[in-house]
Amino acid sequence: MSMRKSLHKWHGWLGIIFMVPFLLICLTGSILIFKKEIDSLLLPEVATLAPSQQPRLPLDELKQRVNHQLPNFEIGSWEIFPPGHDEADRVFVIKKGTDIWHKVHLNPKTGQLTSLPTEPSHYLTDWLVELHYTLLLNDIEWLEFSFATEHFGLLLTLVLGLFLLFMGISGLIMYRRFWARFFTLRWNQRMLVVFSDLHKMGGTFASPVLLVLGITGVYYNGLIFYEEWTEHGGGQEHHIMAERLYSDSVNIDEIVADSRERIDGFKPTYILFPYEPGLPFTVFGRAPTANPLLSNYGSVSSYDASTGAHLSTYNLNEQGAGSKTLDAVRRLHFGSWGGLTVKVWYSFVGVLPLLLAVTGTYLWWQRRSKRARKRVKRL
Repeated sequence: MSMRKSLHKWHGWLGIIFMVPFLLICLTGSILIFKKEIDSLLLPEVATLAPSQQPRLPLDELKQRVNHQLPNFEIGSWEIFPPGHDEADRVFVIKKGTDIWHKVHLNPKTGQLTSLPTEPSHYLTDWLVELHYTLLLNDIEWLEFSFATEHFGLLLTLVLGLFLLFMGISGLIMYRRFWARFFTLRWNQRMLVVFSDLHKMGGTFASPVLLVLGITGVYYNGLIFYEEWTEHGGGQEHHIMAERLYSDSVNIDEIVADSRERIDGFKPTYILFPYEPGLPFTVFGRAPTANPLLSNYGSVSSYDASTGAHLSTYNLNEQGAGSKTLDAVRRLHFGSWGGLTVKVWYSFVGVLPLLLAVTGTYLWWQRRSKRARKRVKRL
């Protein structure tokens, strides 16, 4: 059997086997491109801020107000936005006596929480995120508990990312000459020809973005699984939050201000609090760059949890091409690097696998029926 026939066979069978979960991932991803806009529409009083000239309160005061309003929780991390931004801060908290993270929304101008603590998949778009990354198959109660079954959904979507890479590469190999007549559809031919042209056209058009999504998705899921494996693969339990793991004397405004001094033009975006013993405060953000692919979290400064003393700084601009490429994975995957035009493009490509599934299934079925008829004739 020639390589091209083998690719056809595997391309068809794998497409049938993984069609449903793959479509779930693609369609949810297509929706989540506009997560911010959907949250603003569905949760206007929770996720967004009313127009106001009132300035943000100091971060340390906001921290104290969150701790006062949520005495049974400890802050784990905090996504902050610059003045003039229309989104509420998102604060991720851990319930005392557990290792379960919750999310609250915070109005940084008043210090009031605009939502109660909710588990990660409470809101529609957060549920879609969970569906997108795990297909809701992590921590399945009826499976025998083990590290692998605990992360079964994550492993499955990792496999689906590899599947996407294979489908994209094999499709480009099989239909490598289709570019010559990319915009030609033979509408006046029989259904098999029309569906074949639609399948090739849709796959060829979508392949650049789908390959990027496949590569970045495999990297993301692989990285998450690797980190979980190294920290808890040997049966180590997650830390149960019993008490505050940092000193209240550490001033959040001072460490954020210091992070700006460490890197000229640095814009803080995310603060990771000590959520396990021995961890420092970590301020993530974006160093000045003309590269639209670099994320808002690529540069980092760390501070001692007890004293607030500076420990280290990582400036992405001083790193090599490899580090910058890995950092670009975030924006490449989420389509947040080119404004509305790129988001619409990504979202449209996310819907195209539905066309590929319909046309591909039809082509696969027609080929099988043709082979079956040939076998009957030989008999």
